[in-house]
Amino acid sequence: MDIAEVMGVEAAERRDRDWFIDLYHDNYRILLAYARRRVDEQTADEVVSETLLVAWRRRDEVPEGYERAWLFGVARNTILTAARSARRLSLLRSKMRGATAPAWADSSTEVSDRAGALLPALRGLREADREILMLVAWEEMSHAEIGEAMGISPNAVAIRVHRARKRLEDRITALTGHFEA
Repeated sequence: MDIAEVMGVEAAERRDRDWFIDLYHDNYRILLAYARRRVDEQTADEVVSETLLVAWRRRDEVPEGYERAWLFGVARNTILTAARSARRLSLLRSKMRGATAPAWADSSTEVSDRAGALLPALRGLREADREILMLVAWEEMSHAEIGEAMGISPNAVAIRVHRARKRLEDRITALTGHFEA
């Protein structure tokens, strides 16, 4: 790369950075107010952060002159996604409260031990294992959807899910001393 190309890259990076700083200053407070009128404070902060991250990543797609409208569209979609996730989590919790003991459980003590070990075991997994299990269980995404999000094939997702489930089961067994029948 010659000096002219390097200078061109630096100028483009500076232009992108300046564009984003202006976008941030012009829209942050308005986006935050919009989000806080729709969701709780913590979620609103996350929505605005995610919206600005999407703007940075997709800066070439943001329509000139309509930046604010585009940001509101991204924020709206982010809020809708957060609401769907919250509903799924609520449904999962309801299902878990009403669930009957699994076939592998010999006693209510064993079920209680294994249920109590689930979150510590999940926290003890590698981030990649935890993420893929949560996408399947909590976000209810298909292997194809996860593959698209992660940039891998659905078959690779299936293999990773299988291995992550096995590691989770091993951690639960190690924490409780109860073995699956």
